[in-house]
Amino acid sequence: MGEQAANEVRLIIASGEASPDLYYRTRFLTPDPYIYIEIRSEKIIFVNDLEIDRAKKESTADRVLPTRDWENKLSSSGKTVSSVNIVSAFLEEEKIKNILVPFDFPLGYADGLRKNGFNITASTGPFFPERAFKSTEEAKMIRSVQIGVEEALGEIVRILKESTIREGFIHYGGRVLTSEAVKSILKKEMIGKNLLGEHTIVAGGEQACDPHMEGEGPLPAHLPIVFDIFPHHESTRYFADMTRTLFKGPVKNVHRELYEAVLEAQKKAISLAKPEEESRKLHQAVVDTFLALGYQTGEKNGRMEGFFHGTGHGVGLEIHEAPRVGKTGELLKPGHVITVEPGLYYPGIGGVRIEDMLYITDTGFENLTTFPKDWGTVAIP
Repeated sequence: MGEQAANEVRLIIASGEASPDLYYRTRFLTPDPYIYIEIRSEKIIFVNDLEIDRAKKESTADRVLPTRDWENKLSSSGKTVSSVNIVSAFLEEEKIKNILVPFDFPLGYADGLRKNGFNITASTGPFFPERAFKSTEEAKMIRSVQIGVEEALGEIVRILKESTIREGFIHYGGRVLTSEAVKSILKKEMIGKNLLGEHTIVAGGEQACDPHMEGEGPLPAHLPIVFDIFPHHESTRYFADMTRTLFKGPVKNVHRELYEAVLEAQKKAISLAKPEEESRKLHQAVVDTFLALGYQTGEKNGRMEGFFHGTGHGVGLEIHEAPRVGKTGELLKPGHVITVEPGLYYPGIGGVRIEDMLYITDTGFENLTTFPKDWGTVAIP
């Protein structure tokens, strides 16, 4: 066959659950690592006897090979049975020496292959750049997860409507409502829809000033409570991502103005979303809006305040993937799924963030997020 160029032979050794790239190419989920080799677009996987029948039924691989055959060859030749030596034996038969691997390919595997005489090149960018462009079917999978997220948060809205306010805190069912309790309810609601959510954020008051603070303790009344929910589907593995800021009880003017500023910035950024638009322009629109409204960003008393994160990111088989929507970015293209999530955070006041997901189409975008952002929904009496 002759030696192949590095960019023609790709190798992944990982589990389907741990590697979004591997799952993207094979659609085969496993808890344990298996070998994937791609030669001139032919997809080849090596699996053990436990998984081989399922792999033949479920995977999109062109060839499903039993590791048993290669283990026997190695044993008969007195070589150690290992993933590295199985790959080496196969590629030696194919007369291949150059291999392209993902940027985060395990060093132990790379060292072993180099020791066996192979040239290993790590990808400097996405291993499968086409992953960033979602088909309409993939967008439907993401939207399906989003529907579950919205239904789960809808249950929290119902609880907040039935809650009371005592001594500045929210009470439900005769006891103070905590961040932990709300996250537990959200998790229960989502798992009933086969959605697995980790690190869900329910952060109220001062805690909302740290964008990735997950939240703990009693939830305050009258202050903004940030809900950032980003599960993936247990079967399809696709994520969704939504943030809403809710209030229980009368809202002070300072918080109302903060919320209105974030909503205005989000609307302006969303209005720019279309194919061939630079994603950084969406971010700049947010920055410009906040500055025009008098909201400054910077360090004060040792803490950051204002708007100090990117405007968004891609969503798919990972919660954060291409493309970026920030100070640097790239041209938006049909198939991109991006978030638009501006926020303002001021210690002593609180934090507000609002996040939608957009699917870029040939002519503009489709908003995959339908949960309301109006005051009638977010300010719960």
